[in-house]
Amino acid sequence: MNNSNIKRSFNRSLAAIAVGACLATSPMTFAASNTTGSIRGEAAAGTVVTFKSAKTGLSRQLTADSNGSFSFKNVPTGKYTVTDSSGKSRNITVTIGTGSNVNFSESDTEVIQVRGSVISTIDVSNVESGMVFTAEELERLPVGRDITSVALLTPGVVKGDPGFGNLPSFGGSSVAENGYYIDGFDVTNIRTFLNFASVPFDAISQTQVKTGGYGAEYGRSLGGVTNIVTKSGSNEWEFGAAAYYTPDSLRDERKNISDAEKDGVFYSYRSENQRESMSYTCQ
Repeated sequence: MNNSNIKRSFNRSLAAIAVGACLATSPMTFAASNTTGSIRGEAAAGTVVTFKSAKTGLSRQLTADSNGSFSFKNVPTGKYTVTDSSGKSRNITVTIGTGSNVNFSESDTEVIQVRGSVISTIDVSNVESGMVFTAEELERLPVGRDITSVALLTPGVVKGDPGFGNLPSFGGSSVAENGYYIDGFDVTNIRTFLNFASVPFDAISQTQVKTGGYGAEYGRSLGGVTNIVTKSGSNEWEFGAAAYYTPDSLRDERKNISDAEKDGVFYSYRSENQRESMSYTCQ
């Protein structure tokens, strides 16, 4: 083999390696982009800012720029303590696809402090419309233990035609135009778009419901997107178990529907229908 053939073969090998690396890393990059959040804020110029998770020990630090701004990208969801070099600290919760703001800068502006049990923040850096629900919030809400019931808590979302299953409709769109993601991976049925893979409800850490303005990475969805991040381990030993029982005796009585054209003939006979469920979970 002459030198020119060796050179061409070497170039092809390098190209193949580069393409393989792109294919191997792009799904991971995409998965990180829609399963994490960010921390941003202001501090004195040159201040070292550190965030740390008490549960996992994850910690990062950086120095605020000349304008006093700082930003941590791709931060896993959860609760963190953010501290600056002067000893000031803030406790925050990072949610899916949103930025949590932290302000260490000192100024002479008037400060109005409002105390409450729940604080709802608005991410002005994000053009998407939607909401994020954490597992702690869903435990306090009287909501069904399924993804559709959670999505129905978002403005502009209604229950779709039951003939196509228990699916939501976003902004009047078809129930077959939605996208469903778990830990950054598309789990929508690509043939019918009328069902999706699911995980136990108790395994969900956060649920993000997007109703509009989301990016092109959520392709093939014209209605809305339901994005789920599952719970992960920590440095603390935790265990839990639960049983859920729905007896038929506590359900409403089903009504029969008579056929108007045929006297005495039922169009739909449902009075004898029975249904109960029992489920167990361990975590």
